[in-house]
This record gives sequence, C-alpha cells and structure tokens, in this order.
Amino acid sequence: MKALSRLLATGAVAGTMILAAAIPASATPAQADYSGESYGYSTASAARQAAVNDALASAAAAGFGAAQCRTLGVPTAYRDDLGPARTVRAALLPPDGVWGGSAQVQCLTQPVAGTVALERYNGPEHQSGTGATPAGYYLEGSLGWLYTGQAAGTHALYACKVWNSTDTFTSVAGNCEGQQYVAQLGFINDAPPAGLASRPVRRCTVNGEHFDSNDLNCEGRNAEGVLGYALN
Repeated sequence: MKALSRLLATGAVAGTMILAAAIPASATPAQADYSGESYGYSTASAARQAAVNDALASAAAAGFGAAQCRTLGVPTAYRDDLGPARTVRAALLPPDGVWGGSAQVQCLTQPVAGTVALERYNGPEHQSGTGATPAGYYLEGSLGWLYTGQAAGTHALYACKVWNSTDTFTSVAGNCEGQQYVAQLGFINDAPPAGLASRPVRRCTVNGEHFDSNDLNCEGRNAEGVLGYALN
C-alpha cells in the first residue's frame, strides 16, 4: 500500500481494544459479550446450538433482544463423557456419545437511528464489513457504528481489496488508493463527535495483511492511519 500516510490522518487520542464488553452502570449495556454452555446432547451440532441459546438467554436477561446479538467466534463442541467433566457430571450424563458445547455472543445497542455496525471478521484473512458474516469467516467483534448516510463532520469509508490478493482493507479513499473497490461501508466521524461516545478505528497490518482495530497501538502490530471515529 503506497502513500497511506498522505491519505489517512494520524491519531493522538489514547485508545484501547473495544472487542470486549463495555457495560454502563445502568440500563441495557451498549455492548456486551455473553457466554453459554451445554451438555448432555447426542450430537455436536445440537450441543453447539444449545450453547448459543444459553448465551442468548443470558443476553435476554440483561435486556437484549435476539436480533441485537450475533455469535462471536466459533462455537465449540466436545465429548462430555470423556476427561475430567465425566467425573464431575457423571450423575447427569448417559454413558456414551454425550456432547457438550460452549459459545459466546456479542450484543449491541444501536446508539442513534440511521447507523449500522462495523464489524471485524476473521477467516482466510481479516475483513471489516457491515452486512452478514461472510462465508468462511467468523465474527471477532464490533468496531463501532457508522452512519448509513452523509452527516456533518463525517466522511465515507470504503471496503477495498489488494489486486491479485486475498487481502482486504478499509480506506477513506473512494479509489481505494489504486487498489480494487469493493463497496461503500458507511460514513464515519472525522473527529470524536460532541455529546456522543465514540471510539477510534485504526488500520493496521500483520505479516502484510490488513485489519482494523479500536486500539491505536494495533494490538501490538503495525499501525497505519486512523480511519475515523465510530460511535459506541
């Protein structure tokens, strides 16, 4: 990627990774993760789905509807009749073929009308997007919210792809800095907006692959420019 420093502003505001829960003292959290567990199922797929349902039940108890939540990472399944769990749960389990599962969901409260969540996915490579989780990828977490239409103090954010590569990246340049244009994702704040909680979105690289982060230190990887400030 050439001339990135000329296309992206550099940030001077300290930030932390926001792919974890941020729970206000009252009301429904703006963003939170919930874990679920299951055991005693005859198939791995049933155990995974039951674990997701258990996580959604915890989210519902905190005030989130199912439509506000998405599966975070990849639900796991394991033979619950093997290993230490067998001793602990022996009274609850049939003797053979028993599956347990674990899962996590991330739930978001829309900050204002006319916004869409910018989310980070992982799979063949890292990718940021605003739609359904792409096939072959899983959700790593929310990067914040974008406006769906132009608003004062915002600029467009684009999904791009490096020519002849699987590497996707996010850019503020409509021509994708000379690379392949994929889509317009939405509009992000030029600076932290007054009266609204926000977080920086920074473009980063690791081993030549691009990814976006809320951490201005790029989670210990290589930092490129700040793309803008997404709403919490």
